[in-house]
Amino acid sequence: MQKLKLFFPILIIFIFLLTGVLIWFENHEANQEDHQYIALPDSLIQQLAVKDSTEKANFLMAAPPTTVAFNASNIFFDQKKDSYTFQLLKDSLGVKLVVLYGGKILAESREKRLENASKAETSDLNSNGYPEILIYSYSKHKLTFTGFEANHGLQKFTLPPLMGRQSFGYAGGDTLFVENNNLARRFQFRNSQFSTFPSGTRTCEYTLGRDLKFSMVRTLDSE
Repeated sequence: MQKLKLFFPILIIFIFLLTGVLIWFENHEANQEDHQYIALPDSLIQQLAVKDSTEKANFLMAAPPTTVAFNASNIFFDQKKDSYTFQLLKDSLGVKLVVLYGGKILAESREKRLENASKAETSDLNSNGYPEILIYSYSKHKLTFTGFEANHGLQKFTLPPLMGRQSFGYAGGDTLFVENNNLARRFQFRNSQFSTFPSGTRTCEYTLGRDLKFSMVRTLDSE
């Protein structure tokens, strides 16, 4: 009977001790796991980050960050050339040119001249496989031209001023258009001493080189 009385207190003490040891062991293991880090290669970290970003975007029913989504009402020019898409859009900062390739933004540009853009068209005037956008703007009743080639970003080019015989008698009324894969500039002239006609219409044609510089091809005067 006396041995039985001692057995229960010893059993209770043993259970308490065993429980304490188990709790200490679990805390010790948790602390070790909390301080163990595995160094991952940068390439793998980037892959995991992209995967995580895409999965979160899909979960939220939103497009991944690289996909473009514009408010269509802000776009006033949208035209494709080969695999490229050129867009002119208005936002809170003014007018912006955006070039997309395969639905992703390739390049963007803001130019003061774009604020007054009245017409635009796409082309490949120098036949190098990289398309251009030709933008015509009116500022203070004067027609200006700005071109951009989608080649490793956006490469800007402009039309040279009229020089020499082409400038004599210039009277304004400019128009710009593409003809025979050349850029043509047509305007009025008056009292030109070097023309067959004293007054009339002059058309100057330019070819675009791969260095994005224009060269005069020909000049044609008509009444």
